Amino acid sequence: MNRFRASVLAGGMIAALTMTACQVRRAPAPETTRQLRVTSVRRIIDQPALSPAAWSPDGTRFAFGDAAGIYVASPGGPVRRIGPGGVITALAWSKPLDLLAVIDRGALWVMRPDGSRRHRLDVPGFTTWAAWSPGGDRLAAVLRRAGQDGPRFELWLTSPDGRFRRFVHRAPSGMVMRDLQWFPDSLYLFYGLSRAGEDVIAEAWRVRVSYPDRQRIAIPGGALQVRLAPTGRAMAYLTGDALDDGRGQVVTSRLDGTARVTLTAHAGRYSGLAWSPQGDKLAFAELIDEAHAEVWIADGDGPGRLLVHDYALEFSDPSIALSAAWAPDGRRLLFGTNSGTFQGPIWIATLERR
Repeated sequence: MNRFRASVLAGGMIAALTMTACQVRRAPAPETTRQLRVTSVRRIIDQPALSPAAWSPDGTRFAFGDAAGIYVASPGGPVRRIGPGGVITALAWSKPLDLLAVIDRGALWVMRPDGSRRHRLDVPGFTTWAAWSPGGDRLAAVLRRAGQDGPRFELWLTSPDGRFRRFVHRAPSGMVMRDLQWFPDSLYLFYGLSRAGEDVIAEAWRVRVSYPDRQRIAIPGGALQVRLAPTGRAMAYLTGDALDDGRGQVVTSRLDGTARVTLTAHAGRYSGLAWSPQGDKLAFAELIDEAHAEVWIADGDGPGRLLVHDYALEFSDPSIALSAAWAPDGRRLLFGTNSGTFQGPIWIATLERR
């Protein structure tokens, strides 16, 4: 057993034994792609969604947005519009609070999943990223603010009602904050930095939210779509010599750059990187051409891979990207071209153990 898989198994055991009050919260057990098979793939949302989908904590519903509103649906039920919207580019669903955070044209909104108690948070800038603390009641946000030398990007914390607000860190002039994520302990945040006008992440950082404590994370050669594993001990990203063109290979590694594994057989245009809840598998999509994509699941430590779906895209574009979102049970995967930049219907793939 290599060190990567050992850490995944250890993380899975810890998560499975996490206790709240006197009850045990069960987490999905680690499974390899060889242990799984795809039982069904179907399109469940026909309307063109814009934002990536966000699952509810219990996995019974998911939320998404488009240019007209915010919606909540169940995999086998109707779609319900819970609120208005202009351009919904991102949503986040809080596990402890069962609240939705929504980014609509840079404004940050919070509401219940039924649309009630909808209110706008007063944050000092244009919101570009938002993420709920996995074990608390704080919402982290990246804000774009006007500066003397151009836009400046800042990291802030806020409470759901907006009464608490704290500045965490400011990006250097000429750098853009992106790929905001929480570490599982809810004490640290992860973010990447890219140069203004570029998508390639040149630096990645781990920052404590309560007091100054930052650690640089090694990403040699730059990366796209850096995704932190649920364990907080590994990351996945796209890297290679043609990142400016959006092409590279999907790689996983520890945060210090060791235990690096390449999950793809060749360089390509990959998107939708998403870790399974167990932190042992990674979903991603490869754009074969402007109208054709393949969705894959790969073992985080390689070399196993499972083809989920091979399909013709509803909308064609040579630079189109896909998004993917795992259900909390690790057996269902939402995907589609609803990436926050592009629109498209939402699909669901169901997996089962062989």
